[in-house]
Formats: sequence, C-alpha cells, structure tokens
Amino acid sequence: MKRTKIMLILVYIVALVVFLVINQMTPRPGTSSGNGNPALLLAWLLLPLFYFIVILWIRIFREHSINIYVFVGCIFGIIGHQIIAFFYQKSEWNEYRQVIKNAIFKRYGTVDEEYLHTITNGLSIHVNNQYFNYNTYFMFVTFSLFVSIVCILLEKQKEKYINR
Repeated sequence: MKRTKIMLILVYIVALVVFLVINQMTPRPGTSSGNGNPALLLAWLLLPLFYFIVILWIRIFREHSINIYVFVGCIFGIIGHQIIAFFYQKSEWNEYRQVIKNAIFKRYGTVDEEYLHTITNGLSIHVNNQYFNYNTYFMFVTFSLFVSIVCILLEKQKEKYINR
C-alpha cells in the first residue's frame, strides 16, 4: 500500500511537470508563435497518466473501507470545486485575452479582432497557459479523484447487486 501511495505522489508530480512545461511554451503576448503548437505532443502524456492515477486511487480505496456517504460527500465537494475552478478559469481566460489585445495594440497600433479571436480560441499556442496552469492542474487532480470514486461506487453497487 505504501508503494501505491508513493507511486501516486510521483505520478502527480510528473503530471504537474507536464502542466508547467506546457504552460511555459506559451509565447509572450503580442509575439508570433512559429509553426504550430508543440505543446500538444506533451499534452497527450496526460491521458495515460490520468488512467494510471485513477487505477492507483482505486487500489487505495479498495484497501480502506470508506463509508459510501463519505464518497458521496466527496463527489459533491469535487463537483463544487470543478464548477468554481471552471468559472475562475473562464474569468482568467477573458482577462488574458485582453492582455493579448493590449499587447497587439501596443505593437501594431491596431487590433484585428478576427486575428485576436483566432489566436485565443481552440488549441492555439497563445493560450497554452490558459489550459495548463495550477488551476487546471488541480482540476485534473480532483477529476481523477472523481472518476476513481465513481468507479468504486459502481463496483460496490455491482457487488451489492450480485450478493442479492
């Protein structure tokens, strides 16, 4: 069990490093971005890490007998965190869009709204720091807990159904 917990911490640290490296790949506002978004190649690492984290949490939860009500309370807490974090991130996104707009205006004296929209939507390298930052990392962490708890609850429900 101790090994599982240490492994979980290490995987979370690796995921944090991936988030921070991608965050640093964002060009400064008002500068050009080069060719494409190489950070997307690193972002794919998060999928197997997420899967591995969920498996580790499930192992930990299986070892400890945790009351279903505690799990349900955790689910509500996680949903609350996800909602708050999402709205916070949306607010930060809008502020960052304004920062980019001001930088473009300062550099060129005018702002092409279509260009601004293009570089601040989707998978543009200009907004890597909006997808990969501490807030989104903690959303990643709590979502992995959420999925793990749901898996455990479904497993318990299945056991209850089978034992009838």
